[in-house]
Amino acid sequence: MSASAGIAIYPDDGDTAEEIFKNADSAMYAAKKAGKNCWRFYEAAMQREAYEKMVLTNSLRYAINRGEMLLHYQPQVVVADGTVVGFEALLRWDSPEYGSIPPTSFVPLAEQSGLIHSMGHWVLHEACRFARHLDDIGRGDVRIAVNVSPYQLAADDFVDSVSAILSETGVEASQMELEITETALLVSLDDSIRKLNELRALGIRLSLDDFGTGYSSLTYLQRLPAKTLKIDKSFIDMILTDEDQRAIIGSIVDMAHIMKMTVVAEGVETEQQLDYLRRCRCDLFQGYIVSRPVTEKEVIRFLSNRG
Repeated sequence: MSASAGIAIYPDDGDTAEEIFKNADSAMYAAKKAGKNCWRFYEAAMQREAYEKMVLTNSLRYAINRGEMLLHYQPQVVVADGTVVGFEALLRWDSPEYGSIPPTSFVPLAEQSGLIHSMGHWVLHEACRFARHLDDIGRGDVRIAVNVSPYQLAADDFVDSVSAILSETGVEASQMELEITETALLVSLDDSIRKLNELRALGIRLSLDDFGTGYSSLTYLQRLPAKTLKIDKSFIDMILTDEDQRAIIGSIVDMAHIMKMTVVAEGVETEQQLDYLRRCRCDLFQGYIVSRPVTEKEVIRFLSNRG
């Protein structure tokens, strides 16, 4: 057992017992955020952060109904010949009150508040709708990849929900890909693998996202029904500066190919990075070197321009 402690001192941190307890509670959450099993003294900034989080979470509750959420799409391209085979759907929040808010700020709030389930449902529905539109204009060969939160995967009705959305939108399951992070597997590996196998049985392609940033294990990698492995951008960034890192990337690609998995490199920004990925036989890449995430209309234009 371990403990996280928050400390508030009278009278500097409050004049009443209620205020002291409230501020000590804020300090305790700061201790948990710092890694747990430690202590933190209360600071005024903690209260401001807690208030800002509360206000932002409240706005987030209404963001979808107000039409403030939208999806942008980043192309996934074959390293060898530049063919576009898919797009990753990336959620954006354009708040009239706070401006453009990055996913790194609002997704954790959605997970903590439970809003991630309704938000994730909306994202998958919109991505499937767009995939169906691509099929209608003759581009059913292009896949759409959607990120799945660990909280979504843990829900008992997740597989049924995905199946219902596929039926409702009329999209072919083979045109959709779900990206699962290693973190999503840690809560209950057996239950996660069971659900992933059910999704695979529906015809959905599965991808392991951000490989190398979590608790990478060959044991669970062999058990997963995923056919795609995505190398995190943090590895790609070091191609130009770290020789050891380059060797690791080559090893990851070789390992994945032995397991008959397709490898996608994320965050490719330079020709030097792309050249190295060619040499180590990486399959696909995405990044600013080919395109930033774009709107649906820009996706259609992008596909048209590339034939």
